[in-house]
Amino acid sequence: MIIDVIKKSVPEYKVKLPGLNKIFSYRPMLVKEEKFLSTIMTVTSSFEDKLINLCSLVDSCFDNKIKSKSLNISDFQIAINEIRKRSIDETVNFKLTCPTTKEVVDVFIDLDSFITHNTDTTLELKLKENIILSFKALTIKSLFLLSDFPETDSDWFDLICSCLHQIETSSEKINLNGNSIKSKQEYLELIPRSEFKKVKEFITNNCISFKVKYKTSDGVDREIEVDDFANFLKFYLVILTL
Repeated sequence: MIIDVIKKSVPEYKVKLPGLNKIFSYRPMLVKEEKFLSTIMTVTSSFEDKLINLCSLVDSCFDNKIKSKSLNISDFQIAINEIRKRSIDETVNFKLTCPTTKEVVDVFIDLDSFITHNTDTTLELKLKENIILSFKALTIKSLFLLSDFPETDSDWFDLICSCLHQIETSSEKINLNGNSIKSKQEYLELIPRSEFKKVKEFITNNCISFKVKYKTSDGVDREIEVDDFANFLKFYLVILTL
């Protein structure tokens, strides 16, 4: 049938998602993904609607071989990055406010140049009295707990709590996957601040970043690393159509 011939003409690519440690096939965006893009780019769309449609777009381009809501942050970023590269271009130009001079400059990013920071999917925090708290890397699904992009300390605390999945003592293992955020908060509120810092770094470093070089009006060549975890979704929501 002619429809099968058309389907076979669509290019297919492969990418390894480090968190899953597997190689997946995917394709560029087609007209069928326009309905997802339309909701994503609509100003009045809620954070949840944007996130749902972004996940649906990724799932569709990967022929539903992955469930993007279950992906950790870095795998999700890599998946979107690949789709954007193959659908539009491997480079993107956008405006950035220089943190030093505060001026708005035009910058250029090669989407192949991203840096993967932490691909660990679990963290074990050993406390006194033979207690071990186990955390999983943050997934996209956890972001649905919020009503907007994570920005406040309270947002971050809720997200970190969502990653706590097991407590082990010398006598038992307690699975917390079905527990509420509030019940998990009670455990985390009792750990030392220095230990909590390790957990927060594990959660926030599970992402990719880009080093951006640019020149400001004073003639100085500068470089910054774009790795703002809280804004990574905003970045990809913008560049999907640039």
